[in-house]
Amino acid sequence: ASTSPVTAPVTAPPAPEAPAEPLLDRPEPGIAPAEGVTTDRLPRIEATPPVAAPDMAPAADDPRPIVRFAVPFANPQNKPLYAILIVDDGKAPVDRAALAALPLPVTVVLDPTDPDAAARAATYRKAGKEVAMLASAIPEGAKPSDLQVTFAAHDKALSEAVAVVDLPTGGFQNDRKLATDLVPVIKDQGRGLVTFDKGLNAGDQVARREAVPAALIFRELDAGGESAPVIRRYLDRAAFKAAQDGQVV
Repeated sequence: ASTSPVTAPVTAPPAPEAPAEPLLDRPEPGIAPAEGVTTDRLPRIEATPPVAAPDMAPAADDPRPIVRFAVPFANPQNKPLYAILIVDDGKAPVDRAALAALPLPVTVVLDPTDPDAAARAATYRKAGKEVAMLASAIPEGAKPSDLQVTFAAHDKALSEAVAVVDLPTGGFQNDRKLATDLVPVIKDQGRGLVTFDKGLNAGDQVARREAVPAALIFRELDAGGESAPVIRRYLDRAAFKAAQDGQVV
C-alpha cells in the first residue's frame, strides 16, 4: 500500500517478521480530510465527488485549506491508500521535534483549544506534515450560531488544518441534528471531515450528501494502551483492509 497524509496515503511501517494475516498488495507509503482524512500522507480523504485525483496537483487558485495545505503525494503504481493520523492533544510530554521529523507522511491532529496549538502546528508544518484539528469544545446544546463562533476560533488557532476530526468518544458524529448543523460550517471553511467507522455516523452521511471530503477511521491503534507488537498487528490488518477496500485510515 502507499502511505499518505489524511489527504493522501502514508508509507506503511515495516511488517512484523511473522504477520498475523497475509498482506496482499500491501499499500505503499504515502494524511484529507478524513472525510473523510495521498501518497506521502495519511490516506487520502475522498470527496463525493472527489476533490482531486491522488496524482493531480491541487488548483493553485483554490483557497480551501484541504487543497491549499494538503501535502502532495504521488502514487504512480495506483496502490491502495494508507493514512495514519497521530493525535497530539498537547498533554503528553513528547519530543515534538522528533515527531515532526518522522520519515512518514502522517497527518498530525491538534486540539485547537490548546494555547500552544498554533506553535505546534508551525513545527509540524515546517517539517512538511499535514495538520488537522479535533472537533473539541463544542458547547452542549449548541445552535448553528454557537458552532460558527466555536469554529471561527478553531480556524484562528489552526488556519492550516486540512480537516476536522471527531472525538473518539462524546463527539458529534452520531448526533444527527448537531452533525447537520456542523458539517456546513466545516464545508464553508473548506475542510474535510474525519469520523470513526462506528454507529450510524450521521456526520459522515451528511458530509457525503453535502459533497464534503470525508474519511472514516478504521481503527484506533492505542485506545487501550496496547503494546508495540499489538499495534504492529493492527497496522498489518489495516494494510490488509486497504488492499481489500482501496484505502484505509
